[in-house]
Amino acid sequence: MQMVARDVYQLPLTPRSGVNAYLVGDVLVDSGYPLHFKKLLRATASRTIHAHALTHAHADHAGGSKKLKSMLGIPIWVGADDAAGLRSGRSEPGDVPFGRSALKSYMKFPGVEPDRELREGDELAAGFVALETPGHSPGHLAYWREEDGTLICGDVFFNMSLATTAVGLHTPPGFFTPDPAQNRESARRLAALQPKLVLFGHGPPLRDPIALSAFAAALVD
Repeated sequence: MQMVARDVYQLPLTPRSGVNAYLVGDVLVDSGYPLHFKKLLRATASRTIHAHALTHAHADHAGGSKKLKSMLGIPIWVGADDAAGLRSGRSEPGDVPFGRSALKSYMKFPGVEPDRELREGDELAAGFVALETPGHSPGHLAYWREEDGTLICGDVFFNMSLATTAVGLHTPPGFFTPDPAQNRESARRLAALQPKLVLFGHGPPLRDPIALSAFAAALVD
């Protein structure tokens, strides 16, 4: 666990920041895959966690959420339009030419009942508020702190290649993204904030608002 901003800690759950969670004040954002649960507990053992918030209800972000709720007794917060997906543990894939049923099986995770459904402007912790950024999932959220320009963007952007793990900006793969065009709109919205620090679900932090703006501006509909 490493401090990346005031009251914000990155928890890299795989090498090269392939899957990340974040501790924001006393709120844990995302939980990785189910297999990351023990690592999460070890990393946060010295901290008091009062709530668990999600950027979105996909297996690599909500995989350990049910265990967190049952073992720590903490409430789970999720974007309102992802609440049904969190309950069922089934998220909808994007457009794939074949293997859809296999992909849906891969994307399953232990479902859990949310305790709070977040919407635009709702407060998270440590000065962050929720921004509705749909596309990669219907209820995808980013978390924004205007005071110092810190953005937790979830999977609106990746800062690594899934194929090679090389660092660099990407949009999420289409086969995991039900509405890529809507995600591009969300990407442009977040880039327009000119964040000084961007924290990703996949990839290392970025401290280059010009690079983010140029990437978003080059996205083609």
